[in-house]
Amino acid sequence: MAQHLDTPELIETDSQKPLFNRDFILITLSSFFFFFNFHSFVLLPIRIEDLGGSESVIGFIMGAAAMATILTTPAVGIFIDKWGKKWFLAFGGLLMAMTTIPFAYLDSLSLLFPLLRILQGAALSLCFVSAGTLVADVSAPRRRSQAMGIFGMFSILNFALAPLVGKIVLQSFGFETFFMFDGAFGLMAFVMAVFVREPPALSLHYEKRGSFIKAVMKPGVIQAAFVLIVSGSGFVTVISFIPVFASRIKVEAFELFFLAYVGAVILVRVFGGWMPDKYGYKKVSVPALFLFSLSILGLSFSSGAYSLILSGVFFGLGQGLFYPAIYALIINLSSEADRGKAVSICSVSFTFGGMLGVFIYGVVAELWGFNLMFAASGVLCLLGSLVFSFTGRGR
Repeated sequence: MAQHLDTPELIETDSQKPLFNRDFILITLSSFFFFFNFHSFVLLPIRIEDLGGSESVIGFIMGAAAMATILTTPAVGIFIDKWGKKWFLAFGGLLMAMTTIPFAYLDSLSLLFPLLRILQGAALSLCFVSAGTLVADVSAPRRRSQAMGIFGMFSILNFALAPLVGKIVLQSFGFETFFMFDGAFGLMAFVMAVFVREPPALSLHYEKRGSFIKAVMKPGVIQAAFVLIVSGSGFVTVISFIPVFASRIKVEAFELFFLAYVGAVILVRVFGGWMPDKYGYKKVSVPALFLFSLSILGLSFSSGAYSLILSGVFFGLGQGLFYPAIYALIINLSSEADRGKAVSICSVSFTFGGMLGVFIYGVVAELWGFNLMFAASGVLCLLGSLVFSFTGRGR
């Protein structure tokens, strides 16, 4: 009879597992290369605007990827629980590369823009769910939030690195070379994933897999999913519109926001990533989400480079703690056999909020301006933090 993974004997052995073990490094590298490719598309709104697209068109095209992620993620979560994660991770990188290169040859707005973004959303689902689940599998349970935070930190690094490098390539060689260069990183993500050794799913001998709906409705999970929807609406909106917003307030170096954001995330996860595991996921995530909300509100008052950088710092400090804490909470509230579904719930919730946010707030920005858009988004996130503080579960 198979032994449960959460017995004291196995927890004691697993707690001695190195944080930076071989497979953790390979998964993190694969995800890093994938997200370099994916986050380089933060420059796509500039291309869309150059081709005559409005704020609402930018929101539609950028949001198309989120829509696809929402539709495909539940299925990915079910499939990886049944068939494993490694090859889903590999195919996600390959699909991202294959859908990046065609952008090099598009010189007018057409349906190919949202269609390719839809396929990229599916690639994101494949990579994100499989990588997040694999990290949970190869990490010690008592350090899960820290492991998720460090893993996510290398992906988040690309919010600054990918636009910065991409902008240099773009200005030096043009959009055609930029997209070809970008697609190479998807191929590297594929190569790294091939060498991952996926651990056996021991719990499948004694745990019955539940449905996706049952996984969502578990006590505490639905409240955490709600707050991910709210925070996702703010996060994706900010990331999608910062390049255009910066130009409106006469800040040419929009990447300053991303550099400040990434620097703050690295700082808080390196020196404070242990806090959710020690003090409780809810106790850490509520004030972190509050800080995150204030940073979005601060953007509505931004008028120059310094205020943009300051908002980026608080954006990173808040999101840097909140995000891995909520993910670890949902994973710990779910059975090991349904771990893929747990990560899928996180992804669907956050992405669904992001899709709604970028669609709705894109229209708000076009009609009433970016200041009102950021103010409305920040207030909604504040309300979400209050709701979660009263209704969410900490363990």
